[in-house]
Amino acid sequence: MIGFNLNIFVATGSKTIEYKKILEKEIKALSFECNIIEDISRNSEVNAIIYSDDSEISDFSIFPDKAVIFSIFAGVEKTLLNKSIRQPLVRLIDIEMTECMAEWCAAHVLRYHLDLDVFIKPEKNEWMPYSKERLLANQVHIGILGLGTLGSAAAKKLRKLDFNVTGWSTTEKNLSGIKSLVGATGLAKILAKSDYLILLLPLTEKTKNIINSGSLKMVKKGAILINAGRGGLIEDNDLLQALDRGKLSRCTLDVFNEEPLPPEHPFWAHEKVTVTPHISAPTRLQSSIKSILKNIARIKKGLQPIGLVPKERFY
Repeated sequence: MIGFNLNIFVATGSKTIEYKKILEKEIKALSFECNIIEDISRNSEVNAIIYSDDSEISDFSIFPDKAVIFSIFAGVEKTLLNKSIRQPLVRLIDIEMTECMAEWCAAHVLRYHLDLDVFIKPEKNEWMPYSKERLLANQVHIGILGLGTLGSAAAKKLRKLDFNVTGWSTTEKNLSGIKSLVGATGLAKILAKSDYLILLLPLTEKTKNIINSGSLKMVKKGAILINAGRGGLIEDNDLLQALDRGKLSRCTLDVFNEEPLPPEHPFWAHEKVTVTPHISAPTRLQSSIKSILKNIARIKKGLQPIGLVPKERFY
């Protein structure tokens, strides 16, 4: 893919200037031999593209087929809708982003587990007797749909906190202390058993609206749902009905079918829903650049980059 002469083009939309500054700094620190291409008219010389979906670049046919596109995001389903992309595409796998996601998921599980909302926003300014005896972590079952890089990190983090963790994914995973389920039977089991359901699946034809009226019938009554994967994993109206009926007791949503979430959307006003503005695992500029440069170094050594996307899978 990438030859000896490394020419990088940065197309990260509103963050392009910031990315170029950090890229220059990291290139210097690593004594990396490469050029940052500023002039789009030199497109034929480019063999690496650092890219964001909000970039001004939409036609990739102007770049050589062997150029490698490095997304600054973990999810690339939107990028893959661009039919002009013939080049290899590498999604971002970054240790700091992964840790951010694991911490965010653990924080919201603990928030519900410790019933913190009752005390953070009390209805009255009074000393309330609290006689509820909460379960210990080892008495609570957490199901994670999606055991990829982010899902596995979240599973390990929660297991360290002594929760019982089960994951469901396309292929069986071997993670210490974490049960791995697959297929329709596995999905039914994890839905029925989990006190908490965490969604960290990619969005594909098979996972779109995986949380719907049918699957919600299988969910353990009173379960709590946390979605940090993709908004398209959930059928919004079915989720709202499950909350209203008490099938689900509460939920936290960080991703949505439409972003930004419209002010009139019922999620905002629903007393059982917490909305966060897609903050569970934001791209960290310096760390992401370091990860991309490490991947470029792998390619130059003849190794496959970490995160190379099989385009037929959409993730």
